[in-house]
Amino acid sequence: MSAKRNYSTDLLRCILMIMITAHHIIVHTLDLKALGSGNVRPDQFPFSLFLLNSFCIIAVNAFFFISGYYSIKLKSKKIVLLYVEMVFYLFLWYLSMLLTKQFPLMSGRSLKYLFNVAFPISTYWFMGAYFLLCILAPFVNEFIDSLDGEKQKKLLITLSVVAVVYGFIFDWDGIGRGHTFLHGLYMYFVGMLCRKNMEKLPKSKLLYLGIYLATSAAVAFAAFVMYRRSHSTLSWYIYSYNDPLIVLGAVALCLLFIIWDSYGPISEFSSRISKYVLAVYLITVNPAVVFYPVKKFMETHNSQPVVISSIIVYSIALFAVCIVIDLLRDKLFAAINRILHLEDLYENICNWYWWSTRL
Repeated sequence: MSAKRNYSTDLLRCILMIMITAHHIIVHTLDLKALGSGNVRPDQFPFSLFLLNSFCIIAVNAFFFISGYYSIKLKSKKIVLLYVEMVFYLFLWYLSMLLTKQFPLMSGRSLKYLFNVAFPISTYWFMGAYFLLCILAPFVNEFIDSLDGEKQKKLLITLSVVAVVYGFIFDWDGIGRGHTFLHGLYMYFVGMLCRKNMEKLPKSKLLYLGIYLATSAAVAFAAFVMYRRSHSTLSWYIYSYNDPLIVLGAVALCLLFIIWDSYGPISEFSSRISKYVLAVYLITVNPAVVFYPVKKFMETHNSQPVVISSIIVYSIALFAVCIVIDLLRDKLFAAINRILHLEDLYENICNWYWWSTRL
């Protein structure tokens, strides 16, 4: 049985997407990912970037956790619509590149991009993992529900050893650094298990807040120390999604909002826009273009308080713009559906899949 959704977790989803945007600005625009190459100066990145990134990097894990806590029960039609939405935004980016003459229409790059448009899960690793999870979730839910408490505990220990210990320490190809469907499935299962055992978990909001702050700070200090000691590749490795501290921080932040269960104008508004949140990820697929304004601003404003503030403010502003864009996209799709009667098309596509009768 799935948990009753509360307004606080809808607010958390909005906050998490802002965190992902800030994380992408730090990693791509400010090039913190260069740590992985080892070709960085010991004084190139200030501690403030490590600290902000450490508080934001838990967001992807948290999204999978929330999905597991409430158990995905998407119908075939919604899966098709999710695919269409991914194609829609990638095609808009493709058209914008053609119009700005970044490549000729009949070039190899153009054909490759069109291939990515047709198969968007090859472009969005997170959306690809989430899309596959949506398809498999009913089977995963049924399997987990069939296990008794003891077997669920053994499965959690086994998956934790594989994903968080073995995968993180030994960088196993099947799990790697957590940018995989298997790690998303692991966080989904952790979310389900927490929901099933919610009455046994502590109900202290301060406890979960403290765990989130402590683990994020520990990740920041560990990564920064490794960086300053000229071990930049190790510093970057600490930011793996399956880092035990990052996993623990994500779980703690989610439980904080779940226990909070607050109702107010902000939470209610967040609930109304939460269905548009994933579009922020889809729209910001081209960081070189999307984050260009904040990059230009920081070229002339390198004070750390200003840099950190600009990252946060720009992430919030970009989130708001993307929500409005997807709201318009939703209205456009609704109008097209009324004119062309696409409901019948959706049903035919859904019935084409053998698994549609089971969702």
